[in-house]
Amino acid sequence: MTAKPSKHEPLPEPKRKLPMASQTPALARHPQDGWTFADPYPMSERYVRMFHAIITILCPPPPAPLTEDMVTRIERHVRGFMMYMHPLAARGLWLSFILLDWAPRLLFMSTKRVSQMERSQADRVLARFASSRWMPIRLLVVGIRGSVLSAYFDTDEVHQRLNYKPIAFMRQRIELRHDLLSESALAAQ
Repeated sequence: MTAKPSKHEPLPEPKRKLPMASQTPALARHPQDGWTFADPYPMSERYVRMFHAIITILCPPPPAPLTEDMVTRIERHVRGFMMYMHPLAARGLWLSFILLDWAPRLLFMSTKRVSQMERSQADRVLARFASSRWMPIRLLVVGIRGSVLSAYFDTDEVHQRLNYKPIAFMRQRIELRHDLLSESALAAQ
């Protein structure tokens, strides 16, 4: 049993200290502020390989930047994002990746899966899936494309290629927010 510290004794120093945000520049794209990413959504190696192939097919073709390292980061980003979803939604997205991979066989277009096809063949399968008469099938493609392409367009390589620098925009929005808050505070007085 430990004794309670008296009122005059200083509290012990914490054993763990997290890095502070002040160690990185303001509005840094990847600040070292102690934030940790979620563990990736669990998938077997087989499904990760299939997912990599689908990512490669969904991302824009050359001359757009796409390396194997980028594919791995996109996969990690999407799987981390899936951990924040409701478990049924995450499982549904996982199943939709599998369904998209098997789409050529389900649509009797090919004996190969999407992950085994050339890009031109896979694009035809995606176009057919995206133009389906059934809205749930079209939404399935939209969900998959949205999750993959949002991670793709958030990479530094794509930002550099597009000459996109969001820092000025973010500063402008922060200043606008401060102005709006100060105006509402003045109006309330």
